[in-house]
Amino acid sequence: MKFIHVGDTHIGQVYKNDTRNNDIKDAFIQMINYAISEKIDFIVHSGDLFDSGNPPLDSLLFMTDELNRLKIAGIPLFIIPGSHDVGIGEEESIVELFHRNKLLINLNSKKYIEFGEKVTLTGETYKNAFICGIKGKRSKVEDEIFKKLTVDIDNSAFIKIFAFHHTISYLGEKFKDLETESLPKGFDYYAAGHWHGYKENIKYDKGIIQYPGSLEYCDEKEIVDNPNRGFFIISYDEKGINDIKYKIIKTRAKQIFTIKADNKTAIDVENEMLNKLNKNEGDILVLRLEGRLNDKTSDINVIKVKKMGYELGYSYISINKSKLNDKDVDVQVDEIKTKELSTIEHEFLKKKGYNDKEIRIARYLIDSVGEKPDSIKKEVENIFYSHDNIEN
Repeated sequence: MKFIHVGDTHIGQVYKNDTRNNDIKDAFIQMINYAISEKIDFIVHSGDLFDSGNPPLDSLLFMTDELNRLKIAGIPLFIIPGSHDVGIGEEESIVELFHRNKLLINLNSKKYIEFGEKVTLTGETYKNAFICGIKGKRSKVEDEIFKKLTVDIDNSAFIKIFAFHHTISYLGEKFKDLETESLPKGFDYYAAGHWHGYKENIKYDKGIIQYPGSLEYCDEKEIVDNPNRGFFIISYDEKGINDIKYKIIKTRAKQIFTIKADNKTAIDVENEMLNKLNKNEGDILVLRLEGRLNDKTSDINVIKVKKMGYELGYSYISINKSKLNDKDVDVQVDEIKTKELSTIEHEFLKKKGYNDKEIRIARYLIDSVGEKPDSIKKEVENIFYSHDNIEN
């Protein structure tokens, strides 16, 4: 018997770029195609099926079609909602809509979890595998649910699977939202999500914790730092887990360049970027600019570089200036050498008295230079909507 463990599929509008959002859909299709062609018994999804708790209609229709393909093939998908699957100010997740239409099994539907002095969790046993889990939240959780959790485990099952959507302390104190030791014991396989990096074979109790990472690159950092994207395939029998493989999916070719700007003019850096461009068929391009420019960073014609790049066939272009400084900036190394430019910008605007909504809009407009006006307008409207929901 075999199952797939996948997570962080983020179907929706991750990018301000339709091609990249379609790439994210294509990654999901590749996973479904594999499950059907290899006659996988079931799929465990560890959260963030969608990128938003209020996904656009095309994402809902896409997911309906793909889950119907699984249903026809007789492959159930067991899932816990991730932090992105829950709308702002809501308790129920968009995942529940698909659960009620029998297109997936939401392991945090009311049937499986009961809140009281204790949080009592049950699950499903399918193909001699017991599967249960706890959804992700957008806040620290270690003192909320996990310390009150009791799980009614089916000990007759060949393997026990616990799905969760949190970054554990094992991965580092900087990013943790859950102490590793807060996880319930007694499971063979801990299907982890939320951490977009690939991490495997973390020993815990009698089992292992596995992070498959995001199924496709969700931002520039992932494009640069993560070489491959994919999902786990786990084989098991009456003796337990006997094999785990990582299936790499097909992603676009990447071109990543770092350009040193020290003692160079804006025109020098601009020409160096243009010289990196070449005719291609849909590559992802990341240009990272570093150092102290002899001019102002705003003198670099980013629109010109992007326009030429898209004309040459690149599907997505990111020009990162977070480590680039103007000649007139008095850089206080001890204070800001570890800070990203975006953080410094936020702190500066905050000191000037701008509120969070105004800062988000300003940062978005800066990052969106060269993008289509319609997509900019739509995103600004989304910022107003989400911010007003938080306030109300």
